[in-house]
Parts: sequence; structure tokens; C-alpha cells
Amino acid sequence: MKIGRYVIEADLLLGGLLFVLSCLSLVFIGSLVAEPKVLLGRSLTAIEPSLFPSLVLSGLAILSALFLVRTVRRSSKMKAEDSVERPSLRRALLLFAIMIAYALAMKPFGFLISTVLALASVSFLVGNRSPLQIALISIASPVLLYLLATRLLAVSLPELSVIEFGYSRLLGE
Repeated sequence: MKIGRYVIEADLLLGGLLFVLSCLSLVFIGSLVAEPKVLLGRSLTAIEPSLFPSLVLSGLAILSALFLVRTVRRSSKMKAEDSVERPSLRRALLLFAIMIAYALAMKPFGFLISTVLALASVSFLVGNRSPLQIALISIASPVLLYLLATRLLAVSLPELSVIEFGYSRLLGE
């Protein structure tokens, strides 16, 4: 994208957007994280529900800032005609659309289904065309993350009741 005499790459726009959104999310984390589903209120032994999202958002802010610094340094050394505008801008916008759809699908579809769909979409977007790899990445990762987050860290993730009952039967609870 060209603004006046400056050429702004799609990577720079996406990195800046992620940095701003992650910082804003950290500021308003109290309004964004729901109370856990525990009978009679919060469990006294569980960690604070906003801890894990705060760690992830802090990591995203740091990585975005480092990416922005690297991109600015790299683009100052590059000539304006070396930048690839259309494909990178389209991929950046598609990634942003996938993440928005993922966030909107989390409540009605639950963590597992929405994460499987988002990971499969992102995997396809970055060029993976192997159905077996896409299936393994997009199914195994959310299942392991859900089990680690809910069982080990005692973090409540939004999930459909059918899937929660299935997990409890599988784990013998």
C-alpha cells in the first residue's frame, strides 16, 4: 500500500494491528474473560481465569513489537519496487478474517470445533495441502490444549455440553 511517498507493507500493517489489539486486550482483560463454570462460584485452588489469556496476550504483544522492529529495519534496506503488495496483503486480510471468524465462532461452537476449523483454515492459507497433515494438526492440537488447559491449569474454556460430557466419560469423571 502506498501512502504519499511511503510504501507500507501488508506485514507491517498486520503486525501493527496485532500489537495494538493485544495491548488493548491486556488493558481490558477484566471485561474480556468470563468467570469459570464452577458450582458455587470460583474454585479456591484454581488459578486466576485471566492469567493464561494475559500471558498469551503479553507474548503476542512482545512478538508483534519484535516483528515490527524487524520489518521496519528490513524495509529500510529494501527498495520500494522489491515489495510484494497484492498477495501478501490478501493473505494478511484472509488471516485477519479467519481470526475474527474464530473469535465469533468460539461461543456458539465451543473451543474444540472453532479451533479445529481455524487451524485447518490457517494451515491451508499458509500452503499446506496435505489432508493428513491438516487433519493431524487441526485435531490433535486443540484436543491436547483443551485437556491441558482444563485439567492441568484448571482454566475454563467455552465448550459445547456434548463435548464436555464426552470428555468426562472418556476420562472417567
